[in-house]
Amino acid sequence: MILAGLFLAAIELAGVTGTDLRARAFFDCNNVKVGDPMTLTVDFIGNADFAALHPPRLSRALDGRVWKLDQASAKTETVDGARRVTYRVRPLQAGVLWLPAIEFKCGDLRFSANPVPVHAKAGADLAIDLDGENAYPPFPEPPDDAGDEWFELCRLAHQGDYAGALSRLNAMAWTRGQTPAIEAAMVAVRARMLGDPDAELPAWRVVAKPLVKYPWPRQATIVLSFALALMVSLLLLGKAIKRFAAVATVVVTLSSPELKVGEPFEFLLAVEPQGAGEIVVQQITPSDSYGLSWVGKPVKVDACRWRLPARFDVPMDNPALTFRVAGMVTERREINRAGFHMVSTSSNSFAADSSPLAVKVRPLDADSQPGDFSGIVAENLRFVAMPDLLNVGTNDIITITYRLLLPNGGFVPRGYLPPGAAYDWGENEWKGYFVADGAPSTPDSELCYYNPQTKTYCRATAEGMAINYHE
Repeated sequence: MILAGLFLAAIELAGVTGTDLRARAFFDCNNVKVGDPMTLTVDFIGNADFAALHPPRLSRALDGRVWKLDQASAKTETVDGARRVTYRVRPLQAGVLWLPAIEFKCGDLRFSANPVPVHAKAGADLAIDLDGENAYPPFPEPPDDAGDEWFELCRLAHQGDYAGALSRLNAMAWTRGQTPAIEAAMVAVRARMLGDPDAELPAWRVVAKPLVKYPWPRQATIVLSFALALMVSLLLLGKAIKRFAAVATVVVTLSSPELKVGEPFEFLLAVEPQGAGEIVVQQITPSDSYGLSWVGKPVKVDACRWRLPARFDVPMDNPALTFRVAGMVTERREINRAGFHMVSTSSNSFAADSSPLAVKVRPLDADSQPGDFSGIVAENLRFVAMPDLLNVGTNDIITITYRLLLPNGGFVPRGYLPPGAAYDWGENEWKGYFVADGAPSTPDSELCYYNPQTKTYCRATAEGMAINYHE
């Protein structure tokens, strides 16, 4: 049964805010026996605050006849800038199964993880509790410092007085802090009170977890410390603003009014001090570097002007491009009075922005552009595909790593996936899956790119590799 194309009800990510979000999903093993435990990893990536992410209940999007997901096993951590959630999952049927593309919701934004295949082979008969996932979450074991109040709330819960038990838990969380035991007890009580096995903590408790995990005296101390640190920061910021007050003006122009994708040009940068002094530029930063490639080092023309060799690898239509220039203005003064000679030197740091520069970059000629053009602009790139195994059984899943090698740099569009890839794994690296259904080799993957050096469209092929089947 292939569920990869199904999008079920979106799963809300409580407490998460941000933009440009995406998710990727993968198993630690794609070839198992029915009932074998696997680790499902879901990475959330993007410009977002994932610190308060509570493990979403993926069982809502899975067919309970095909998958058994243990929500209690869910763990979260931060890995390479991604918020990672792991679950223990078991396949319940034999065959090639597809974990569906699960959709997530964050405010008005929706995005989905990729589908993942698994080859579940028939094994020994296993007694698997199919109803366990639908049971209410269990009450946690009493903590080591449990007192009469803990056993009193347990008594109220077992008597069905869930409102009273939740009230005592809120009071305990206020005095002790939202400990893991209190948090688990809150989830168990709320699930029974609401009649929903998938009930979760209130969103505010998830968002404020970094603070409410402490008892109230510690919370008050943290809030006061934060307020004091904010006041000090504002004072320091005021001094920094005065120190970095604009003591120079920046003007940027283009060496050519007509720019085209893949063709080099120069930014002409002029930095003029407001008064006497010598300019020392330490850093030049464009406001947007998307599709912008530097094709050489800055060239100093004179004391106040620089040429910046560059190339645009993506078409643009009058964006408001600005440059921030940071550096020092050094002024040297000589004093000669009544035979007294003295030389003094003073330096002021500056960080100045140029006025917006209208940039229009014409696209590549559409008439000569192939229909499968990937949007990649690079010189002499290499495209490779590396399977994780080639000695397989029929219908085993092969994971393929695709890599794009750019020896001279280049541009790859955001979100680009080469043919056969399921999700991105890193910079210019992707992962894909192939079901070894009797094919003699893994498939080739070909992409079309533009070479600005030769001004031609070229093709790069990641060749497949022969598969050896065993039974």
